[in-house]
Amino acid sequence: MCPVFRDPRQSRDNLQCKMYSVKSSVVFMCNSCGNEFPKWSGQCTVCKEWNTIVEVTSFARPKKNSSGLVGAHHDAPITPSEATKSQNSTTFSTNIGEFDRVLGHGLTRGGVYLIAGQPGIGKSTLLTQLAIALTPSSPPPSEGGGKVGVLYVCSEENPSQVASRIQRLSPDNTDHIRLLNTSSLEVILSQLSLLNCQLCIVDSIQSIATDQNATTAGSPSQIRDCANYLIRTAKETNIPMIIVGHVTKDGDIAGPKMLEHMVDVVLQLEGDRQHELRLLRGIKNRFGPTDETGIFKMTGDGLMQVKDPSQFLLEGRLTKTPGSALGLIMEGSRPMTAEIQALVVDSAIPIPRRIAKGINANRLQLICAILTKHLKLSLGTKDVFVNVTGGLNINEPGVDLAIALAIISSVKNKALPENSICFGELGLLGEIRNVSFQDKRLKEAKALGYKHIYSPSTHPHLKGIVSSR
Repeated sequence: MCPVFRDPRQSRDNLQCKMYSVKSSVVFMCNSCGNEFPKWSGQCTVCKEWNTIVEVTSFARPKKNSSGLVGAHHDAPITPSEATKSQNSTTFSTNIGEFDRVLGHGLTRGGVYLIAGQPGIGKSTLLTQLAIALTPSSPPPSEGGGKVGVLYVCSEENPSQVASRIQRLSPDNTDHIRLLNTSSLEVILSQLSLLNCQLCIVDSIQSIATDQNATTAGSPSQIRDCANYLIRTAKETNIPMIIVGHVTKDGDIAGPKMLEHMVDVVLQLEGDRQHELRLLRGIKNRFGPTDETGIFKMTGDGLMQVKDPSQFLLEGRLTKTPGSALGLIMEGSRPMTAEIQALVVDSAIPIPRRIAKGINANRLQLICAILTKHLKLSLGTKDVFVNVTGGLNINEPGVDLAIALAIISSVKNKALPENSICFGELGLLGEIRNVSFQDKRLKEAKALGYKHIYSPSTHPHLKGIVSSR
């Protein structure tokens, strides 16, 4: 008897053991950097982050071709000039001005975009409006002609929910939008190969899964595998793809950090759900700038573009009131006027409170210390409350001077001069330091008609501002 068939049961058992060992093999992956490890450890040896390594199943591997190389192509390498000629008209407008401002020039063919934000902030509403705006009457120019429509993957909602939102936002004919109700990656890739789409929207990456991976949807390995296949398909078909991502309770994009490295553009939709203001920021952009911000207003008819954000933020402002100061801030490359309100009262507890809304609480502590040291302002027994009106969150240092003047105004119970505005960063030595786009801010303040401008060039020290009043 041939030795291969000497013991059929033993051969069958060995085969089953091999299959079981392949299916049950696991690796460990860092959620922060995405590196794989053969065993678990408390700290990632690559990114040095703690408690980020989790156990995952084996990832779906791309199959090798006949030459034995993964992903090998027979295309000859080309020069940059030849690549530029072959990619004529690579971008097209979304027909939403604020969206185009953030992206640079619009959507790029073959580009992969990741948009994230808090639940209920308006991600699906914005993408629905984008799908409506990309009508077949204005397709992007391409070698193969116009695109037939937008493929909207409804993996979290059913098509009737998305359709009702489309009808609410647009009374016009929207049959160019194709709604695909699936959470299977293979079905999505199959439809992309059949349809000559203008744009593909996947809502969301955490709810789709591939059959090549045995884990549940939303796991780190599933997110990485699905993102790999979607990115490869977008590059091969030249179809731009927008992927919706969830966020954690800390505001970070959920899933492995490498997801942000894999995509071309990372967008963050921010705002306070108790207010109407919504900000679309570009965190990463391979095709354009990352210092632009799109400003929208949430209404019953969807997200409306805000052309004059300063007028929107100052609507209903009380003038000649102590504790109020106007600051000239920068959102991207666009100057905006924001109102800073401060309330300073006697504290009823041994440790006074420092409560900030719209600015960093640690920054407020620092400004209070500077005022106490250099202006002898008695804040050690007082509670200090600071608020940025309109639901705006400000992270730039140019608002320091406005916060300081609002606190001083509240303590002295004296309003700042009418038609006054300020900008500048406070130093620990009591000086007002220069900020970015200083000339542009000064020009904007003069163009808006403000007569009293407090800035690093006009008042280099805090004491100079107080004495001038």
